[in-house]
Amino acid sequence: MPVALVTGAASGIGLATALRLIHDGFRVVGWDREAPELDAPPGTFAGIAGDVVERADNETAVAFALDSFGSLDAVCLNAGVTGSGPIDTFPLEDFERILAVDLKGPVLGVRASLPALRRSTGPRSIVVTASTSGLGGDPGMWAYNAAKAGAVNLVRSLAMELGPEGIRVNAVCPGPTVTAMTSRLREAAPGKARELTAAIPLQRWAAPEEVAAAIAFLVSSQASFITGVALPVDGGVTATTGQFRPAAGPR
Repeated sequence: MPVALVTGAASGIGLATALRLIHDGFRVVGWDREAPELDAPPGTFAGIAGDVVERADNETAVAFALDSFGSLDAVCLNAGVTGSGPIDTFPLEDFERILAVDLKGPVLGVRASLPALRRSTGPRSIVVTASTSGLGGDPGMWAYNAAKAGAVNLVRSLAMELGPEGIRVNAVCPGPTVTAMTSRLREAAPGKARELTAAIPLQRWAAPEEVAAAIAFLVSSQASFITGVALPVDGGVTATTGQFRPAAGPR
């Protein structure tokens, strides 16, 4: 059975990804700020606590995966934070935290996992959870936009660098998704949440399981000739020019 390491696995897209990969036949190591606990068949999941911005924690997570399951074949770097505000007043410490988790975190995750991936005898794959906010700009979201755009180009560069070794590197770019991270927006600014929904051609937010399905595809052998891709999972948001809002409901 192949082995996958999933960051941010305590909730949201990370949790959904861990469960989906187990369903697809992986053994999974999930890690978050607190060790995740999953209702999974015996011998298929192990949880560990750590911070993705700490180099030592990344190295410990990889060592834990090797100790738990003997190998590492796939890495899904999902942990993320967000924030918004004008560039002249947004706290710089918040900007630094977003950059650390959303961009430095994937860098550290890749660096820590590469020795184990290189020793794997099976297909090797890295998937970074970026965002549609890494493909364009959003008002007030400059910090998040910058970090996720960096993650997208990190993936493209690593696909070129690691491709000759047979290691594939891709990104998923979710649009609005129902997670704990976005619940604050939905609760604090329901009007803004409705506005976001209206801009989505499919007229709804994604479920975490729908993003996890895209991650599972990119990890799988079905995507064996796909690398360097930033795949939008956004209900059609990035298909628009932005000039017109989709017509709501059936015509």
